[in-house]
Amino acid sequence: MGKTTLLVSRRNPFPPALLDYFLDRGDYLFVASPTLEENADEIEGYRHLPWNPRSPISARNTVLTIENEAAAIDEAYLLYEHGEESRPLHQVPGTIIDISIDTALRGGLFICKEILNHYDTHSRGELTLLLAGYPSSVRPSLESAMEGAFRQMGSALFQVYGDSNIRIRGFEDHRESMEDFYREVTEILKTGDEKCWGKWNRPGERGGIFSYFSR
Repeated sequence: MGKTTLLVSRRNPFPPALLDYFLDRGDYLFVASPTLEENADEIEGYRHLPWNPRSPISARNTVLTIENEAAAIDEAYLLYEHGEESRPLHQVPGTIIDISIDTALRGGLFICKEILNHYDTHSRGELTLLLAGYPSSVRPSLESAMEGAFRQMGSALFQVYGDSNIRIRGFEDHRESMEDFYREVTEILKTGDEKCWGKWNRPGERGGIFSYFSR
């Protein structure tokens, strides 16, 4: 039996390359996302947890459910995928900004808080942040703000938990093909490379999946 692993995304479906990696590894796998097809647990081989990114109670219930079923989470992966809002900021409706802040920013903070609290209780745990950013050198203002908040949250977490038993790392990419990004992340995970921890890593840049660098 593999590890108890939690995958979190505000979108469906979760990237197949990552799902397949954890399922092949034999993990006791939980996937938290807003909605999923009926009976997906039985079809896909993992436990789906309905998660409302806008609710701190939902974040708490997500972790409590895993505690009740599997006791402790070994690894958690929090995915941020860019949206499709490409309009100039003055053209973006206020409701879109509000929803983006609630789901992308507040949602990430709520679930991170609960995961880290769980790890603190158990004095161990691993958290991986995955940032699939907007694939353009000139990113729209709203997308830039959301990505920047997620990235800076990660950078702060690296520092705060750097000397603890809680290990945190991040992988970031801005290419058109998000599938390539996820595939390359799984290849890195297979190596068990310890140099990835405590920083942002960019797979695939400068000539190959193992030439990733950090910042």
